[in-house]
Amino acid sequence: MEPTTLLNADYLDIVFEKRNKTYGSYELRKNYNRRMKKAGALVLLGATALFCFSFIDLNRTPAVILDAHTKPVVLSEVHAVVPPAPPKPPRTTPPPPPPQANSKILTPPKIVDVVPPTETTMTPVADLRNAQPGASNSLGDSTGLSSVPATEHGTGNSIVPSSSKSTNTAVRFVEQMPEFIGNMSDYLGKHLRYPDAARESGIQGQVIIEFVVNEDGSVANARVARSIGGGCDEEALHIVSAMPKWKPGRQNGMPVKVLFTLPIKFVLN
Repeated sequence: MEPTTLLNADYLDIVFEKRNKTYGSYELRKNYNRRMKKAGALVLLGATALFCFSFIDLNRTPAVILDAHTKPVVLSEVHAVVPPAPPKPPRTTPPPPPPQANSKILTPPKIVDVVPPTETTMTPVADLRNAQPGASNSLGDSTGLSSVPATEHGTGNSIVPSSSKSTNTAVRFVEQMPEFIGNMSDYLGKHLRYPDAARESGIQGQVIIEFVVNEDGSVANARVARSIGGGCDEEALHIVSAMPKWKPGRQNGMPVKVLFTLPIKFVLN
């Protein structure tokens, strides 16, 4: 390319000198500025359209043109519908009272020095077979007792009176359980000895002793309920049998025999 032509030539002409200018790369670079201007104008036009469109109220209700000859609407009176009153429940006749049983005067026995009058003497048992105890002698509606059925089962709230003599059978649960007088842990720690055979064999565990606490608090009938061997059973049995008297258990305020269970642990240090 000549020097004068070189000064007036475009840089693309210099780059694509002696090359195929019909190739797409030359055309893209040649018309790049023009395409960018068109794209910028389109973007600006679209932004302006969106900006103007944002001022349009889409929720506005269109105006309704009423006909000049529209007839006025007259609202008729609305009457509230009152529901009918519910029917009155039918009258129920109360059941007749139960028939009244015969009654006889039941006078409690009273020890006196003189013979009581005839009207206050005790009623014979034979006269009470078909009558109920009452305040006076009267005839009821029937010759038998009242037709009201007797209750077969109690309510469970009454206390059965206990006999003055205690039973020989030991029970496991009572109202007031037996209590060891003092500290059980201190007693066991002071008197319990770990058997040598169990210590050498590494035997440890819990021996359960079952015994009876008598009415006077003494311990009796001690036996091994669970064994671990190694002489631990015999040692636990000896400690329990040599215990001092306990505070006995009570049922209905009376001391009773109670079957008690005591676990004794043997642990190697």
